[in-house]
Amino acid sequence: MAHTSMLIKNKYSDKVKVIRLLKNYGYCLGNNLALKYVSKDTEYILFQNPDAILAKNCGVDVIKCDIERDELGVADADCAVFTEVLEHLHYYRALVALVRISRALRVKGHLILTTPNIASLFRRLRLLLGKQPIYKYHVREYTVDEVLEMVREAGFDVVKAYYSIVNDLTHIDAEHNDYLKISGYRDLIKVAVKRSTKLNILRALVYPIVKLVPSLRQLIVVIGVKVREPSVKPFERWG
Repeated sequence: MAHTSMLIKNKYSDKVKVIRLLKNYGYCLGNNLALKYVSKDTEYILFQNPDAILAKNCGVDVIKCDIERDELGVADADCAVFTEVLEHLHYYRALVALVRISRALRVKGHLILTTPNIASLFRRLRLLLGKQPIYKYHVREYTVDEVLEMVREAGFDVVKAYYSIVNDLTHIDAEHNDYLKISGYRDLIKVAVKRSTKLNILRALVYPIVKLVPSLRQLIVVIGVKVREPSVKPFERWG
């Protein structure tokens, strides 16, 4: 989210065109927060799945589109914010969706992508216990290597890829006011003491581990720049 906000704040403007997914995939918070950083100079910025009312209040046009089946109808956008969406797409169409986003961007346009890490500590523990590691509302979750392979196939060079610790810190059981105060491990401990639920205790116990071993964190973040038109052609696998 910090990278999203900074990129938007530094490079883009309020002359924007928004593509909204027809299906309500994923979380929209990062996209909605990024809207407030839009300033005054370029032609297009492409957000995925924004809040339509917030976008309208910010003077942003919203175009509905089903990215699994439709082209986006834009060819010169500056930035695509694709947060918490990939895991909701059918895995046969995940690369196709990235190709369509790539086609909507100008060369040197940016992609900001986040998705859950299937190799995170909590996913591994669930598998060891004989439980399905993938969240029940997700179609497929990926390793970082799988995400990077798709991003590159879609015509992007990877500017930065890393494991974010934000979900390990904030996916907790807390009152609204306490949740807003969380900025580090001490705050997480306070929440676990105040509200000693199973989830909060587990989060507090494993946080030092995921802090030390980034590959065990829950969230993958990839920032890419489009360097070529994608050569992958979308098609219906089953006709």
